[in-house]
Amino acid sequence: MNYNIVIVISVVICAIISLFISYYLALFIVGEDSNFFKAVQLIIAIISMTTFYAPTKHIIIKFMNLNEDESENK
Repeated sequence: MNYNIVIVISVVICAIISLFISYYLALFIVGEDSNFFKAVQLIIAIISMTTFYAPTKHIIIKFMNLNEDESENK
């Protein structure tokens, strides 16, 4: 499997995780009727995307037995 496909898969997985986390956490913090709901949801989504991207990519690379250094040189 190509390294670029691994990156796309990890971004999609992180986006789905961040969608659920940001929605429910923003709903818990400010409530859906608040004017700041979308802003809080965006901030939480950015934080969760940056938090979960690297571990997800690492797990997928280890699962696929793909060496990151070799794929960047090709």
